[in-house]
Amino acid sequence: MTEELDGKDVFDNWDQLLQASDAGKEIPAGDLDLSGLMGKEEKGPDYWENLFQESNFGGMNLMGLSYFPLTIQEDDFFKKYTAAKRVFMADILAHNINDLRSAGISEENIFYLSKGVLPANWTIHLKYPPLYGGLPEPDNMVMIQCQPFHELIHDFINKQILTNAGLGHPKTLYVPTPVGKVYIPEGAWTGSGGKKKADRSVMAGMTQGALQQLSQKVGGR
Repeated sequence: MTEELDGKDVFDNWDQLLQASDAGKEIPAGDLDLSGLMGKEEKGPDYWENLFQESNFGGMNLMGLSYFPLTIQEDDFFKKYTAAKRVFMADILAHNINDLRSAGISEENIFYLSKGVLPANWTIHLKYPPLYGGLPEPDNMVMIQCQPFHELIHDFINKQILTNAGLGHPKTLYVPTPVGKVYIPEGAWTGSGGKKKADRSVMAGMTQGALQQLSQKVGGR
């Protein structure tokens, strides 16, 4: 069974992540009150690194990303995502066929991918979220299984952003980040890159200067 690609599926909680309830509304850059974080403000990188090491994130690295929401309208973001998605799909079909096979995707489903149709239980995920410098570009995309891996990533993120008062925006968000363009679970991993569970470490967040340059590419600031 297959399903058509849909830009609206990039984030299950798009409205929450962007703080935008109306399509076309500009993404605000203000912080929420973090007073209801239930002690999350006291949990530093060591806590999230240990939780990451204990979880089923083989073939991923843990990235520490600085809070830096993009100034871009939601509709514009999805338009850019849709265009980038086409480039991304063409690229993996041209250069990552063996990765698709290693990830368990059949020849039939590879054929349907060439028609713009994803296999069931697969999605195209943005590695870095838009509130933390993530751009709707092919380099920020990975094809990944919805269950369990995509859900595990969002569960890890939700542990950091969900508060008693609603949604919080920590200054640094620790994000499990798949290596490569097609996520291959650790047991099936045959390519290079990606750290083993014993030696994966938190990476430095992007500098404000680098994030500003990225934002200008998308939002025209």
